[in-house]
Amino acid sequence: MHSIKGFTLIELLIVIVLIGIMGSITMLSIGSANQRDQQRQEAERLLQLLQLASQEAIIRGMPVALECYRHGYRFITMDDVRWQVEIDDAVFKPRTLHSQIAIDLNIENRAVLLRDHEHGSPDPQIVFTPDGDMNEFQVNIGLHDSDERFSVSHTFKDGLVMSMQTAASRP
Repeated sequence: MHSIKGFTLIELLIVIVLIGIMGSITMLSIGSANQRDQQRQEAERLLQLLQLASQEAIIRGMPVALECYRHGYRFITMDDVRWQVEIDDAVFKPRTLHSQIAIDLNIENRAVLLRDHEHGSPDPQIVFTPDGDMNEFQVNIGLHDSDERFSVSHTFKDGLVMSMQTAASRP
């Protein structure tokens, strides 16, 4: 008799995280001179990083959060008592966007006032919990002189998705 062996949940999660990391590294290595392409690439990168952060929170059994600024974002993790900026992981390093690209954030359909730069103690805005829960949110990445913007959002219906919007298609 042959015994049937399968993969454990941890093994599958590790493979998913590794695939995500490789995909993120590939996304990070793609360069473009076109600002619209940079805008799209930043949105795609953020989507990949948010998916990884969600998986990382599950694997670590600890919350992982995102803090956005007008021209960038950083990931923060919870130690025993407080939030800490993630500095040990190159994938989750703080990111500063091109000066022509700006972020705005809505959490549960409410606009969040963003600081200009990453100063002071971490302030989690989007939190990924070990049980996979997160609030509804929309991170918009746009150019200062364009009506187009790319959105990375999470809804209970669609999960994490990226979309492109023009001024005419916005609510």
